Amino acid sequence: MDYDLKLSGGHVIDGSGTAARRADVAVTGDRITAVGDLGGLAAARTIDCAGKTVTPGFIDIHSHSDWLLPGADHGSLIEPFVRQGMTTLVGGNCGFSPAPITDRNRDAALDASRLIIDDAIDLRWQSMGEFLDGLEQGGVSLNVAQLVGHGTVRAAVTGALNPAPPNPDELAAMERLVRDALDVGCVGVSTGLGYPPGIFATEDELAHFAGWAARAGKLFTSHLKAYSWMSGAFASDPMTEPHNLAAIDEILRVGQRSGARVQVSHLIFVGRQTWPSFPAALARIDAARAAGLDVAFDAFPYTAGNTTASVIFPAHILPRLEEVLASPDELASLKSFAEFAFASLGFGLPDIQIMRANAPALNQYDGLRITEAAERAGLEPFDFYCRLVLESHRQARVLIHTYSGDRGEEEALRAVLAHPQCLIETDTFVTRDGHQNPASYGTFPRALSTYVAAGLFSLEEAVRKMTGGAAERLGWKDRGWVRTGCAADLVVLDTATLKDTATFEDPARFPLGIERVFINGRAVIDGERYDARARAGRVLRG
Repeated sequence: MDYDLKLSGGHVIDGSGTAARRADVAVTGDRITAVGDLGGLAAARTIDCAGKTVTPGFIDIHSHSDWLLPGADHGSLIEPFVRQGMTTLVGGNCGFSPAPITDRNRDAALDASRLIIDDAIDLRWQSMGEFLDGLEQGGVSLNVAQLVGHGTVRAAVTGALNPAPPNPDELAAMERLVRDALDVGCVGVSTGLGYPPGIFATEDELAHFAGWAARAGKLFTSHLKAYSWMSGAFASDPMTEPHNLAAIDEILRVGQRSGARVQVSHLIFVGRQTWPSFPAALARIDAARAAGLDVAFDAFPYTAGNTTASVIFPAHILPRLEEVLASPDELASLKSFAEFAFASLGFGLPDIQIMRANAPALNQYDGLRITEAAERAGLEPFDFYCRLVLESHRQARVLIHTYSGDRGEEEALRAVLAHPQCLIETDTFVTRDGHQNPASYGTFPRALSTYVAAGLFSLEEAVRKMTGGAAERLGWKDRGWVRTGCAADLVVLDTATLKDTATFEDPARFPLGIERVFINGRAVIDGERYDARARAGRVLRG
């Protein structure tokens, strides 16, 4: 036989954004070995792809499912991602990576794992090298690349809730941890500036962090300090401009000071009052690019996103949040602030949906809006919300609606998705329990069907945003395209039936039209069959 596998007669979209063409794709081992008219050549298995579309496997440049991968059952858990065509995920986003671990941040890492996987992770490693080695030894069901998180590193040195800037010795210790992680193959560094400890970081600290990435030739990604026009992260500052724009300006300055390649994570506009700021935000990014800064961003095709329940509280109370919520006087003041903030932002507790309460007495409310759950519990909505945060020990997961739009109003979302520098990502995870985020099931099919049909971009451009475009940002030459010599991460889809079926009310539903998924040449989705035990992935070290 000439090849192990031949995908015959499909419309090939190669990931570059260029027009589809009819071609055969041949695979030998884990590599694409020929693309073109291969009719005279034989393969051990030939699949007729006439009328179908063949694309590169989709790359999720912003995932949190790296926390799942050490588990022996992760193959079953990540099925929703593979079912939508994902072959590679980039973990360690929003400043939180599973390593490095020290005595200072072990408890914080366990808390982070409970947030994402419903249970404390078995921390069998300390360094990022040990974490990646462990994944390689156990095998992974899809490809994974790893960022090292600023929040994890800072917590490892100074503690998770310490608002004080690191002193010179602490900063040097942080640098050693970051350099070690980059040396063993992390593809970049990330920040989560909306969460502690990242929310306490000064611009100078961030410039140091970004500079370490720049000198290693790696990507610097950032969850911004604010995504709404007013934010508790800037509560002590005079409001001279919308806080979300100030947060964009901050990270652009960090990029300019450090020389880092900047990736703004999940560019969103939270709350109805924030939506009108999207032209100014995009204009600032465009201006920075025109001035020479290598900056891009990513987004998900939904008007809601998952986060932690404590994210709505002002930064200055986070170190003593439990104490504040237990004090009647401070709680009354916080409630007044929240009412003012919600009214000013144009969103509120009715727009927050519980994914997982992570509290035995409250798990019955999973999937409900806060107002619905509060009514059933016989409490005022704000009082119920505080109870949710306290009883979950800050581990409650929620979906916040009004991200860049709402049902029937998507101007901001569509402008972001259509921008040439936008990549498509999920920003999500799947869990054993609780209400899921539909993005875990339908992100890529939704972009390829709903938003192609809406005219935001061509099918070829949509594919580029989730394949070759992501590969270029990560500096990959051999993954993300249908080209000879590239890794055989491939998707066969039927554009006539392609559709996401997951909704916010009923999220755990697989899409239609994703017929086959190959990871490194191995068929993981083959019609209706999913090989949950396959360890077809690779740990991708940069």
